Amino acid sequence: MLKINRSKSKGRICTFYAVLSLWVVGALGWYHFHYRSVLSNEVPHSIYNMYDEPPVDTDAAAAETAPDFDYKNSHIYKRLQKNYNAYKEVDRPSSVYHDIFKNHAIESVVRNLDFNQRCDLYFRNVFLKNHNWVFDPNANYEVDFGKKFEEFQNTNSAMLQALFDTENSGKKVDNYDKKFADFKREFYKKQEEENNEQRIVDELTLFRLYNKCYVTDDDPVQEKRIGAFVAEQKDLIDGDETLKSTVTPFRQTTREMLVTNGMRLPSLDHRIYPWLSLELPVFERWTGQIHHEIPNFREILRDNSQPPKRTRATKSTQSTSFFKNFKNNCNGKGIVLTIADKHADYTANFVRLLRALNNKLPIQIVYFDNLGEESKRKIVTAARESFSYLPQSFHGVSEYFPQDYLDPKSDGLPKQEVWFVNVASVIGPNFKGKFTGYASKLLATLFNSFDEFMLVDADTALMQDPESFFEMKGYQETGTFFFKDRAYYQKTDGAFAEQFKRISQSPVDKVMFDINPMTNHSFRENFFQNLFHTMESGVVLIDRQRHFNSVLMIVHINFFKPISSRSWGDKELFWFGFAFNGDEDYHFNAHGAAAIGEMTNPSDRRRPDRTLHHSKELCSPHPGHISEEDNHTLLWINSGFRYCHQADKVDFEKESKLGRRLKFLDITAAAFREYYYNPLKITHAIIPPFDPEIKNRPNLNDEPSHGWLLEKGYCKGYLWCAYSSIGGITNKDTGAENTMEGTVVTFNEKERALFDYYGDIWVGME
Repeated sequence: MLKINRSKSKGRICTFYAVLSLWVVGALGWYHFHYRSVLSNEVPHSIYNMYDEPPVDTDAAAAETAPDFDYKNSHIYKRLQKNYNAYKEVDRPSSVYHDIFKNHAIESVVRNLDFNQRCDLYFRNVFLKNHNWVFDPNANYEVDFGKKFEEFQNTNSAMLQALFDTENSGKKVDNYDKKFADFKREFYKKQEEENNEQRIVDELTLFRLYNKCYVTDDDPVQEKRIGAFVAEQKDLIDGDETLKSTVTPFRQTTREMLVTNGMRLPSLDHRIYPWLSLELPVFERWTGQIHHEIPNFREILRDNSQPPKRTRATKSTQSTSFFKNFKNNCNGKGIVLTIADKHADYTANFVRLLRALNNKLPIQIVYFDNLGEESKRKIVTAARESFSYLPQSFHGVSEYFPQDYLDPKSDGLPKQEVWFVNVASVIGPNFKGKFTGYASKLLATLFNSFDEFMLVDADTALMQDPESFFEMKGYQETGTFFFKDRAYYQKTDGAFAEQFKRISQSPVDKVMFDINPMTNHSFRENFFQNLFHTMESGVVLIDRQRHFNSVLMIVHINFFKPISSRSWGDKELFWFGFAFNGDEDYHFNAHGAAAIGEMTNPSDRRRPDRTLHHSKELCSPHPGHISEEDNHTLLWINSGFRYCHQADKVDFEKESKLGRRLKFLDITAAAFREYYYNPLKITHAIIPPFDPEIKNRPNLNDEPSHGWLLEKGYCKGYLWCAYSSIGGITNKDTGAENTMEGTVVTFNEKERALFDYYGDIWVGME
């Protein structure tokens, strides 16, 4: 019995393994056939050996001989485009899509390939287009009317002559030679502008997809969204029997198979980020301790109020890029400034103000190897010295602070945790000039080490505890909070806005990679109404873990002059970066900037008939920002806390004699000097009305026609007057009027006392 049982058992085992072997062979055969286009790179022939004839690539051969098929006309593309409401008046997608869909039906791609396979397909075709592709930060997108234009004329002389003659057929052409020369220049200019726009589209798409495919592909929110996105597309096709029957298995072309699956190697970072050294910044704590890795604030500060470091499980099948490593090691929440030596005094004032605001968040000061030891000493002293001798104004506000407001050890203001971040080692030596001036803020945005950060200018004066900014509803919902600039009617050429629309994301980016197109969320901003100023970047809040790729895009578009030149410094680049990344989950404060200070005495600005104006006026060098949550709270102001932040440059004799503003002052240089150097007195704020049609409102009763007036004669040209209403009577007979009201905020006694205290702290008054 024992032998018989063993024999039967042995037979069953043999049968089991035989069946298993057949199943494995069959499965591998099916898997190889079905996915050979994506996973197999084994091509047993050489494209260079004259005796080696590779097998005919029937798909590619058919694509080469067949007329171009516009994938945009396919049923599935139109169906998906409708589902996503992804339409664009002038659609200029990346040229790589043409190469892909020349060889592959779009139905086959979206039905058979998951997200990672689509990424690999795209970058295979990038390599096939140019084996040596690399982003050029120095690329010139201006039209060249030099040698290149001469070559164009010589090569296309017959064609240009024929076009010009056809256009002027039957007409008498005076000054023929000049008009023909103008025609050739205009024809060439239009063609080159279109070529340059296509280059920008190709570069932006490449950058956008590289980051989504290989930098944030381990983000659980993105993974979940992308998984659902791909599954929905497959379900859509499988649910339509007619459509499903037309879908063929996806097969790589022979040339695509020649490109190895190496797109995820960190070595590709140097192609996308040639300006990057691939080294981390140097982090220096106020103690002088140097960190060559990203500090873990929860551990170093032993502060459990700091958010714990988020961990990412990097997939073992993927190599990790520089920015994926950087992203996954960022942690905590804090305040970020970027300064040079010339900003040290302002920064010390700001740090003292943070102490008065009872700030508990760490501070990182990002610099570009241009911050000396003396500047660091000023800032650390402001942050760490005993601060128990408070100005007299403190006695009027002490009751408004918590019991632990003063440090029990020193009976002074709480000390601050300051770090210095040197980003000089981050930038390659040939590209350091790309990040001078305002562009240094872009490096601070990218290379601070916080998950969540508030980026502030050195001359920003916060009026609320920094932690409260992160608790605002807009930030909680979107992971961003941006502020609007003065709604000043400085117009631009409308061609800029139209160009931005043309180079923005294509619907095919949405269909293939779930990259959202720009929508009215962005198009309604003032920039697309042809105004030059939209954003004020004195305070910017970003949750970088939610928007890491958008932060990368903010830095990237600085290299594109046709984009960056449309921004006053760094300001617009923040929301530009989000919009061009397909990330419109950004939030602007509902209110535009306000003028902050004291109201003009109504009797000091009478109409020609000596009657008082309906509108109120507030003139101040300081823009400020009122909270959208209660339409009252003053969140922050810009330009420091002295009445005139340009006081060191003012000719007081000259300004005191102007007689147009500040009529309550004695007409003496000494009176103006004292007033300019003292802290700003804040009693009111005016948010001027903003006409959505961007039109002035002329009237017959001497009321302002627009909300802002730049009074160039005062504070070295930095004094702005805001008006509570614009417009007035337009027809005396009918009484018709075009009045539009803004917002006037009157601060109460407690608020005024706190503002006085903060001003004394910032200026350093005893």
